[in-house]
Amino acid sequence: MSSTTPTSVKISFWILLISLVLDAVTAIVFITSGFATAASPEAAIALGANAGGGVYIATGVVTLILVAIELIILWKMRAGRNWARIVITILEILALGSVFAGFSLLGILGFFLSIVALVLLWVPASNNYFRR
Repeated sequence: MSSTTPTSVKISFWILLISLVLDAVTAIVFITSGFATAASPEAAIALGANAGGGVYIATGVVTLILVAIELIILWKMRAGRNWARIVITILEILALGSVFAGFSLLGILGFFLSIVALVLLWVPASNNYFRR
C-alpha cells in the first residue's frame, strides 16, 4: 500500500482480508466434511449431517470461488478503485444478514468487524482517497 493510502482504508482492507481468510477456512472445512460424509454413513451421523456429502463439497467449492473473486475486488479497492469499494460494500451488507442465521460469539464479532470495515471505507479520508 502506498504511503498516500489513508489509515481508514488500510484498516478496512486488513479486516476484510482476515474475514476472507476465515471464509476460505470455512470452505475447506465444508469440503473436508463433505468427503467424510460421502465416505461413511457413520461419519455423517457423527457430523450431524442432514445433507449429502456432495452438498457440503459444492458449498465449499462455491465459497472458495466467491472468496477468490472478492479477494480480487478487495485488492482493487485497496488500490483506490471506487467501483471496488461499492461492490465490497454491497457484498458486506448482503453478508451481514448471515449473522441472523445462527447466533455465535464469532458471528457477532464478525458482524461488528464488518460494520467497522464498512464505516471506515466511507469516512471523509477514505472518500478523498477514492475520488482521486
